[in-house]
Amino acid sequence: MQIKDVAQALGGRLDGDGAIEVSRVVHPAKAELPSDLALAMNADAVASLAGSKAQAVVVSTDHPVPAGSLPAVIAVSDARIALAKLTAIFDPGPAHDGGIHPTAVIAPDAKLSEGVNVGAHAVIGALSRVGAGTTIMPHVTVGAAVKIGARGLLHCGARIGDRTIIGDRVIIHPNAVIGSDGFSFAPDLMSATTYTANVKVSRVHSLGNVSLGDDVEVGACSTIDRATIESTCIGSGTKIDNHVHIGHNVTIGDGCIVCGKVGISGSVTIGRRVRIAGGVGIGDHLSIGDEAVIGAGSAVVTNIPAGAFVSGYPAVPHPRAIEQYVYIGRLKKMYQKLDDVASRVDALEQTNKE
Repeated sequence: MQIKDVAQALGGRLDGDGAIEVSRVVHPAKAELPSDLALAMNADAVASLAGSKAQAVVVSTDHPVPAGSLPAVIAVSDARIALAKLTAIFDPGPAHDGGIHPTAVIAPDAKLSEGVNVGAHAVIGALSRVGAGTTIMPHVTVGAAVKIGARGLLHCGARIGDRTIIGDRVIIHPNAVIGSDGFSFAPDLMSATTYTANVKVSRVHSLGNVSLGDDVEVGACSTIDRATIESTCIGSGTKIDNHVHIGHNVTIGDGCIVCGKVGISGSVTIGRRVRIAGGVGIGDHLSIGDEAVIGAGSAVVTNIPAGAFVSGYPAVPHPRAIEQYVYIGRLKKMYQKLDDVASRVDALEQTNKE
């Protein structure tokens, strides 16, 4: 690819020779070939350009390089957006053979649209549908009556349960499980006042499904439970990190970010464009409003209004959480002063007795 084409795709300003061919993106210090495109978005990377073998570089306008320092320089105003576009251009995707591998097991009544790729030992169940251009990597299991949209990517070992609905351009990473049974039993022992030996725990079966909108991404080893009788729904554009658990009957709106090791209990409703940082736990039957932000490691035990920023254990408005942490840090000195006051009072009482 010529550097001028890269500049056009990034919407950046090109200074120098636009005909230079580039084949991969590297840190300036790792450039080995004239076709390496250096990425120098911060001051340290820009400093590494002095000894780099790269002929072309992408830099941020916040960290410019002198004119003529390299044969070709692309300057971009938004480094993060440029990084997303640049990595998309040069990402070849996971290596796989085209077409249907001979070891794949596909139900006779399953329907695969044009351009579908199915890897070795993958299984596609009865009545399932796979949209055009979708790639199913080796050892993926797709259950019965599943609908998968176009141009998706299911990485190795993903498990898709019966009746799951998956939109277009969805990416599911290795060993994610979509459509497992919900964790639901009768009686509800989490709220029961007694749990004696004669209480029989009966399984509440999951008859519903999971529905993922368009452009959803589900990280490795994450799990999304199907609903009891309706649907566990993930809105379009929502991105879910690795090791996330989403319980049954949950609804998550469009454009949300759910970071690693988040646990969302059953029957939670989450609005649009909500950001949930790593390690958050959310109790069952709660509501989180649009564009709320939940800080890392928080425990959500009450409803969160739209636009709120909460953090802590339990989660409270962020300024209040910071105030609590500050006062906790002062407790040692406070107790020292209290001990000093107590000693003085004891001394005065002893003097009065004498």
